[in-house]
Amino acid sequence: MRTLATATRAGVLAATAGALLFTGVAAQGTAVAAPQGKPAKLTVAKYRDWLKNNDEAAASVKLLKAFDKLPKAKQRKFVDHLQNRKTQEAYNVRTGGYINRGGHHEEAYNKDVRFVADVQGVRKATKAGSHITLTFTATERIYGIPVITQKTVLSYDYGSAVRSPKYKRSVTNLNAAVAITPVKKDIIKVSGRNISATTTWKAQPLYRSVGAGTITKRQTTATVNVKFNAWVGNR
Repeated sequence: MRTLATATRAGVLAATAGALLFTGVAAQGTAVAAPQGKPAKLTVAKYRDWLKNNDEAAASVKLLKAFDKLPKAKQRKFVDHLQNRKTQEAYNVRTGGYINRGGHHEEAYNKDVRFVADVQGVRKATKAGSHITLTFTATERIYGIPVITQKTVLSYDYGSAVRSPKYKRSVTNLNAAVAITPVKKDIIKVSGRNISATTTWKAQPLYRSVGAGTITKRQTTATVNVKFNAWVGNR
């Protein structure tokens, strides 16, 4: 998990060089704010250095090993995708199905980039009905390598109505071109036997190559009786 100190160091490192596991509260792999005087462009060398200097230790090491196995041309394209604003804005994927079965779906943005939605559903019998847990993992992959992984866990008791909802979120961000943080408050809505829970993520550019302005994505898990829908997107 990236701490505040490491996040700040990442921002400083990016500025001086030319330039988010699961807390349930705060995002990981993020910086609080983009550094002043943002550098122009993320390079392969800067990205490798960044992977060696953040607290996402296991994920960073795994990604770096996979990254180094790519041909040089693909390494350059990989880094270009990280800082391509259109690629990050296109991050939209959804899946649905029955709560006790979960779901999986992939969206191909192009031949290099895919957006993946996975939901694991667990339903356990209780005296009052059922206890439901829906774990929704949304991932941006480049050449099959996970770059951004956003995870939410929604759980609640289910009988004649939804009761005692709980909701957690986390992010593992291995895209050095943006800092990803959630808004402070999630939105949870309960209506009888139905529930929806939404986290809003803010991706703030750390390089001028990503463009100006924050990229906002909403991650939602919603149920209607025994079925669910889960999505990441612009709405």
